[in-house]
Amino acid sequence: MTLNERIGFEMRTQRLIKRMTQVQVAEKMGLKSKNSVSLLEKGVTKITVEDLQNYCDAVGCSWIDILEKVSDHGSNQG
Repeated sequence: MTLNERIGFEMRTQRLIKRMTQVQVAEKMGLKSKNSVSLLEKGVTKITVEDLQNYCDAVGCSWIDILEKVSDHGSNQG
């Protein structure tokens, strides 16, 4: 799993914890469609710091927590 995919997975996890849809997140981020959110969560779109921060603001989670989880996951491998 790539770094983008791991970050996207954690983003999606936070969205689901907050019981939000991709449409709701897209609206809060000012995106035109939920497809943009889907691509971020799948790690298809390169996730910038700005994207991560905007996503977390929309969902109501901490981007630092996401990066820590991704970092912890990576350090536990192999």
